[in-house]
Amino acid sequence: MIQGEIKRTLFEAIKKAYPAINPGEIKVERTKDPRFGDYTSNISLKISSTVGKDPFIVSARIADNIKSDSFTVEAVSGFINFKLAEDYFQKRLKKILTEKNKYATSKVLAGKKIQVEFVSANPTGPMHIGIGKSAFGGDVIANVLTRLGAKVEREYYVNDAGTQIEMLGKSALAAAKITKTSDEIYQGEYIDKWVQGKKRELAREKENPKKIGEKLAADILKTYIKPALSDMKIKFDNYYSEKSLESKGLIKKTLTDLEKRGLIYEEEGAKWFRASEYGDSNDHVVVRSDGEPAYYLSDIAYHHDKLIERKFDKVIDLWGADHHGHVQRVQAAVKAMGQKGKLDIILTQLVRLVRDGKEFRMSKRKGVTVTIEDLFELIGGPKKEASDVARFFFLSRAFNTHMDFDLDLAREHTEKNPVYYVKYAHARICGILRKAGKINTARADLMLLTDEREIELIKELAKLPEILVAIVADNAYPVHHLTFYARSVAQKFHAFYNDCRVIDNDNLALTKARLKLVEATQIVLAVVILDLLGIDAPKKM
Repeated sequence: MIQGEIKRTLFEAIKKAYPAINPGEIKVERTKDPRFGDYTSNISLKISSTVGKDPFIVSARIADNIKSDSFTVEAVSGFINFKLAEDYFQKRLKKILTEKNKYATSKVLAGKKIQVEFVSANPTGPMHIGIGKSAFGGDVIANVLTRLGAKVEREYYVNDAGTQIEMLGKSALAAAKITKTSDEIYQGEYIDKWVQGKKRELAREKENPKKIGEKLAADILKTYIKPALSDMKIKFDNYYSEKSLESKGLIKKTLTDLEKRGLIYEEEGAKWFRASEYGDSNDHVVVRSDGEPAYYLSDIAYHHDKLIERKFDKVIDLWGADHHGHVQRVQAAVKAMGQKGKLDIILTQLVRLVRDGKEFRMSKRKGVTVTIEDLFELIGGPKKEASDVARFFFLSRAFNTHMDFDLDLAREHTEKNPVYYVKYAHARICGILRKAGKINTARADLMLLTDEREIELIKELAKLPEILVAIVADNAYPVHHLTFYARSVAQKFHAFYNDCRVIDNDNLALTKARLKLVEATQIVLAVVILDLLGIDAPKKM
């Protein structure tokens, strides 16, 4: 990729100009003004004090030591600017046409075993729209990692143990009118439906609400959660049961390991993990005074299994914003395991569903939550299309930002809706290629593509490999850049199509070149929306 090539060239030039200098990290960014070329670096400003020279002099000397066929160099006001060679973009276009749907694949992460754990909604009810960012976002992160050569595993952590499962059982008993109701229970049609015909069975088990809760949780996972995930086009490689931590002896094994290394102490009858020695502000209980393991110990055991037992090189967890207080303590445990830097935790912020300027309120326990399936019905149309709309909308915001899901816009089945704007672009391109029919473009001269609109479109197509690397280089994993990129490619294509006549019977040579550009645009759009974003790329609309 060009940024990497520029960085390597800069490093070599600095070593020639100032052999004793270690420049450290070299930043290369796209210029905001095309008058200053395509890329720029402020490395001269960074090292000028070390060199003891004015940044103007430093940048000029470095520039004098750069020779490349890919770009020209200019030193301006202490910056070093790079303008790509005239045929650079034609070469990139040829690369896209050659690689086709393999375009933007690489071996950057080859040999890396990475797990993405996402959704992991408690099996206490159908999935509400609050999991949208985590669900679609985690899926796309996995797609990007795979495209860059990593071996990726998608995992759903099933919280089928703990107090919420016992509460779920009590909720079923209350719904069946075997016990009195309480405000601290789950309510909803899904529970009322489940208890039908089970009153006698539930009455026999009324002293064991946890057992009832486990049965109901398993049914919720099977009946509501997994079908919803299927409708969202999300497939998991593994559903990991929290109960298995106990049955496999992993909780006991993890605790024993921590005790052997002196990381556990007793106080007031409880056992505490020395989290404060590994970056957390406090120590935390791992075994309560009644001898029961705390939820924190399950977290530690689960990540011990991921990193130590299953040996993932990197684990990426997507959690809801309400888990903010758990980040430091889990990271502390990971450091204590000797696995520092191997866990990235992404917190997804809240989502509001807005229609006609009013919010749909969500309250999971009261049974009036807006589920993912409800959202598809509210969007309207075939479920597959509604799922695509929801996916694109959720992916259009950074994980760490609050989101108002504009249902009125989502229901628009026109180019006003950004999903359809992108889909229409792909369909229009396919239509152009069909119209071109039997025009043989095998020997098209890509050097004929010199119009400003053509170059702008090629530049946009060439950005994809850099965008993917930038996403995985940032531990916030900003996959929302891909939705913006898809819209930008569509916009650049429409501008090109409006200003440049593609099929011109009076200029067959230029027609062939432009058809190649159209073909390349179709390739890139399909890679982004179909392979990476996981959205349908229609050939006709």
